[in-house]
Parts: sequence; structure tokens; C-alpha cells
Amino acid sequence: MLKNLNITKGLIFSQRVMIELTKHGFSREKAYELVQKNAQKAWSKNITFYESLSKDSLINKKISNKDLMKMFDMSYHTKRINLIYKRVFK
Repeated sequence: MLKNLNITKGLIFSQRVMIELTKHGFSREKAYELVQKNAQKAWSKNITFYESLSKDSLINKKISNKDLMKMFDMSYHTKRINLIYKRVFK
């Protein structure tokens, strides 16, 4: 499963990145524009989405690379997986 997720080069985190950008002071429209621009750049240049975002000067002005890396944590999306399994397989 992880192999399949890694095929996206981190693009699966685009929604979380956009939401976090708005929390760091970007308008929703600007956050969307930045995510789209960097997603397209990552795909066309065959680099990771994180790498593209970390080189973006607008993002670097407001967000540290450490905070940016936190947006790419898979455990954020799976933190309640045990609860979900308990409910489904009760």
C-alpha cells in the first residue's frame, strides 16, 4: 500500500498542505494557487511535492521546512484507524 501511495510523490498530501497554508496566513485562493503550481512542478520535473514546496520562496517566508515536513506525516491520516476498525468489525 505504501508503495502505491509513494507513486504520487507526495501529491496525496495536497489537501492538508492547502489547509495548513490558510492557517499560516495565506488566503484560500492563494493557497490553492500555490498548491496547484507546486504540484504541477513536482509532476513535470519528477521531484517530490515536498521538494517543490520547500523551494517556493513565498512559502519559505511564512513556513519553516520543519513545519512543512509535518504536513507530510502519514500518521495524521491514520491516527484513528484502530477506532474505525473497532466500529466496523464490532
